[in-house]
Amino acid sequence: MLILRINQGLMVFGIIGLGGVGILLAHFLNNAGYVPYVVTRTHYGRYIIRFGEEHEVRVKLVDKLPSGVKYTLIAVKAYDTESIIDKVVNTPVAFQNGIGNVELIRERLGIGYGAVITYGITRSGGVAEVRGVGEVILPSSVGEVADVLKAGGANVRVVDDIEPYRWLKVIINAAINPITAILRARNGVILEDPNARALVGAVVMEGVDVVNRLGIGLPSDPLAETLRVAEATRDNQSSMLQDVLNRRRTEVDYVNGAIVTRGREVGVSTPVNYVLWLLVKSLEVSTYK
Repeated sequence: MLILRINQGLMVFGIIGLGGVGILLAHFLNNAGYVPYVVTRTHYGRYIIRFGEEHEVRVKLVDKLPSGVKYTLIAVKAYDTESIIDKVVNTPVAFQNGIGNVELIRERLGIGYGAVITYGITRSGGVAEVRGVGEVILPSSVGEVADVLKAGGANVRVVDDIEPYRWLKVIINAAINPITAILRARNGVILEDPNARALVGAVVMEGVDVVNRLGIGLPSDPLAETLRVAEATRDNQSSMLQDVLNRRRTEVDYVNGAIVTRGREVGVSTPVNYVLWLLVKSLEVSTYK
């Protein structure tokens, strides 16, 4: 029988943000015997994850992470990064979408590691549901975190350089999320609508041009990966579509916006990403009140 302890005699973990990703991370930590300290804006009476079966997620809610926390796992939306930097204790590991958040953390704190999580998760209130099993990719410099999450049942991959994986995910998100948000359609539209699929190809091509100029070698073919993800999640609503439908701010600034911004810095034109960026920002203006 697994006995959960509040980090007695173990490494101490903190989590900032208890949305879908935060709940999933807490679940893996629970399975490995940890009860993480959590700072979150919205409190619910119970936190539940539906991952095959339904499990209660144990966390210790606090206003401030204790100094003994060794790793702070950051799971807030990318645009909230600025507001939580002063809450980080010791080593931050960011499980966030997009490009720009880890860079900001490193600039402010002098340390920070990115991670990539590809599980498909939706959340309503204190309940998270895993709709697609993916993996957690972590840099070898935070191998202790990888070991604990793996012990908790996560599919974990450890790599020497996380940047190619961060950029691969950004390109995939840039191709799927804004198109589904604009069309108000599930991810399968990428496969079913030839016009949407042609748009995906253009988005991916621009992203590849940017990373090539940056000198980053992607770990796999981004177009093939985008189509694979769309097929695996064809019945899912992308996170950006969920944000638009629920009148919330999106992370498009850190996805298509990041491709456009980095493209300008290295002299690569990205007109398709730019138009999608503007269209989603227009949706935010009309729906995010």
